[in-house]
Amino acid sequence: MRELYEKYDEMLKKNGFLKRHTECLPFIGDEYEKGRLLLIGESHYLEKKYVPCVDREDFYEVSFADLPDGDYKGWIDTRAVWEYRVYEKAKFENFFANTATEIAKVVYQTENPSRDQRIEAMNYYAFMNYYKRPSFEEGKTINGLTEKDNQYAYDVSSYIMDVLEPKMVIFLSKKAYYAFCESDVGERLHSKYDIKCVSHPSSVWWNRRRSDGKCAREEFREYVNSLFN
Repeated sequence: MRELYEKYDEMLKKNGFLKRHTECLPFIGDEYEKGRLLLIGESHYLEKKYVPCVDREDFYEVSFADLPDGDYKGWIDTRAVWEYRVYEKAKFENFFANTATEIAKVVYQTENPSRDQRIEAMNYYAFMNYYKRPSFEEGKTINGLTEKDNQYAYDVSSYIMDVLEPKMVIFLSKKAYYAFCESDVGERLHSKYDIKCVSHPSSVWWNRRRSDGKCAREEFREYVNSLFN
């Protein structure tokens, strides 16, 4: 177990859902506490053949271990995905590489970070998905959301924030961010944490300039720069 997992997991697992669904525990990079940056994505996703394994009314009540066995379990386990991409230095592209590149530019003060520097930059943040059940359409935004989906998303994400105590939270999904804002009655978390939102790192809007002349990539870097400098 990584040092920061050991440090935070006792408190994280006091949440009943996270104790049952360990696949939703956040990835916490080895250098997280140097900047305390929390990134929030939208959801994991499943191939169509595995949808019946998760598309069940009691998903939130059963445990991860209760779900049918299959390769898909590795795809929806946040820590397993990040361990594979960060520490084993395997598939490093798109969603993972785009954010890490901008963090590496700030942390290492270079416009041309090496591949190893970009991978190492993934250690400087914690990550979780806002929605706790995966999307049933591979590679697409999560749809068919229920009141329970939204309630668990907000309640569990809020709990994780309060345990990790980030200095900055950046949503990488506008859909997730808008849902979060709608649930954050009285702006309890907005008043407690510095919460930002940018377009998804794999979308065309990551590099495409809007009418105001800015793009999500530059906004993301500005936010990170304000945190580390």
